[in-house]
Amino acid sequence: AQIGRAIMAMHRAPATDWTVDALAKTAGMSRSAFSARFTQLVGQSAMQYLTTWRMQLAQTMLRDTPHPLSTIADRLGYQSEPAFSRAFKRVFGTSPGRMRQQLNP
Repeated sequence: AQIGRAIMAMHRAPATDWTVDALAKTAGMSRSAFSARFTQLVGQSAMQYLTTWRMQLAQTMLRDTPHPLSTIADRLGYQSEPAFSRAFKRVFGTSPGRMRQQLNP
């Protein structure tokens, strides 16, 4: 239940500048206990999970909306379009612009 509260918070507000401390407080746990339990239950760290969630949302937005990359980056909590593009490329191995072209031929 505690980890679920943190996951729900990330899902509800992906643009929030989440930290492990903030997520641990949301879960009502200490930072170290939260980190260990999250990784044990989910199979990846909370920050890795957040990035994965944001990238899934980004992929959906690229496919389903005409929003420019800067808008998508902002809605997902990235400070800049280049930061968003770097994170996207790390996850998918391609740029968001190229992914959009592949999703919308």
